[in-house]
Amino acid sequence: MQLLIPLILFAFPAQSTPTQFIERHGELEFSGRMIVRPVSNAPASAVSRLDNLVIRHFPETREYVVSVPEGMTENTLAAAWMATGDYEYVEPDWLCFPLGDPNDPEYGNQWHHVNMESSQGWDLITGDSNQIISWCDTGVDHGHPDLAANLIPGYNAPDQLEEVHGGDTSDINGHGTHVAGCFGAIGNNGVGVAGVTWNMKLMPVRVSNSPSGGAYLSDILDGARWAVDNGAKTVSASYSGVENSSVGTTGTDIKLKGGLFFYAADNSGRNHSSFDYPDTIVVGATDSADQKPSWSSYGKAIDVASPGVGILSTVVGGGYQAWSGTSMATPVANGVAAMIFAVNPWFTPDQVQARLYASCDDIGAPGEDDVHGHGRVNLRKAVQAGLSGDLVLSVTPLVAGSQATLSLSGGTAGQVVWFANSLSGSSVYQIPGAMTTVGLDAPNIIAQVITSGSGTASFSRQLPASAAGLDVWLQAVTIGDSSNLHTEQIQ
Repeated sequence: MQLLIPLILFAFPAQSTPTQFIERHGELEFSGRMIVRPVSNAPASAVSRLDNLVIRHFPETREYVVSVPEGMTENTLAAAWMATGDYEYVEPDWLCFPLGDPNDPEYGNQWHHVNMESSQGWDLITGDSNQIISWCDTGVDHGHPDLAANLIPGYNAPDQLEEVHGGDTSDINGHGTHVAGCFGAIGNNGVGVAGVTWNMKLMPVRVSNSPSGGAYLSDILDGARWAVDNGAKTVSASYSGVENSSVGTTGTDIKLKGGLFFYAADNSGRNHSSFDYPDTIVVGATDSADQKPSWSSYGKAIDVASPGVGILSTVVGGGYQAWSGTSMATPVANGVAAMIFAVNPWFTPDQVQARLYASCDDIGAPGEDDVHGHGRVNLRKAVQAGLSGDLVLSVTPLVAGSQATLSLSGGTAGQVVWFANSLSGSSVYQIPGAMTTVGLDAPNIIAQVITSGSGTASFSRQLPASAAGLDVWLQAVTIGDSSNLHTEQIQ
């Protein structure tokens, strides 16, 4: 199997000359097709101009896939149509390729779980057997012992055919099986390796029918939207093509549908600072020393970094190999976000995205930077971040024999607030009736209060003298939300 290291679209800034699309053989290749998105208030001529050229129409994103007319090229068509002012973008429907091994790795045996503190995260949760995680790739080895039990029917995007109706999702290249194991290899089963999440439903979306793994960008993005339409909370693509506007459009559509979309930064070592998607999470790679490999692209577009060098995972035929690339980093980040959803399935995509970013280890310049984005993903911190909602709990010093006051802010007027504690520690405690999760093991409700007109609430209690030395975990809960988890030893 030959793994290609695709480079991304190289487009010159539109100043004195129009944007020029440059293909790179075996990386991004022209396909004779374009992705076109009319502006929201476009005249009827913007659509009629596409007559007899349309291959597919995606109403959810207002995009059309069209053939390049005879006598024109991708560049001349884009220049002519963009000059009308009727379109947000007219870009090639690139033939994209899987992002593979850059051939300079230092392999280790799942070193990334140490860096990500995965075992501490798994102490709290190992996944959710009712949750679906998905990936757009070359298919999957349905018989692999570390994947088979959790696989569910998926979709073949080139054939527009669901697996339940005969769509083929077997791995035509091998890349997709390795990607699957990065996030979904079954853990604690005495076989092989452990993915980020051990027991989620794995939904394969095959986006290529070519042994090379090459895929139309429109098929990759259609497959991602299909996955979320069919229940996936998170979906990732480990392909070239990240610079194209449709990648950002699809991320926004997926978020509106309740999911999150991850896309690989690519292995070209380029500065991706000409774009920055609000809703598509772009993933760069790190090595075991938390450094960016030379081949991992960087720039303003990078949202998070994730382990991507020598990642031991599943391969076709039931075996295991260590591969490197943003292809590996992206599904690892996908798995971490999926675990936040597993902790609190009532979170919105925006809430999960915020917690993913906030829980990263800030390994570069302080704050968000152009090399690691918000930092390198950390599974322990992500799971713990999922235990807290958006309410703010503050607590006066806890002193035995003295009065303590718990105060809540950030609520809405007239809400019921339950203040709760635990003396036995933290765990994932889901409360379906309140549509939220708390981080209390065997929680005990200690007060019920109604919020004021400004959305605040508080209560006070005298602590018994015998409480000195006890560790206590405190949290507040409302319908649909919870507070930060406060931990303190009573003095």
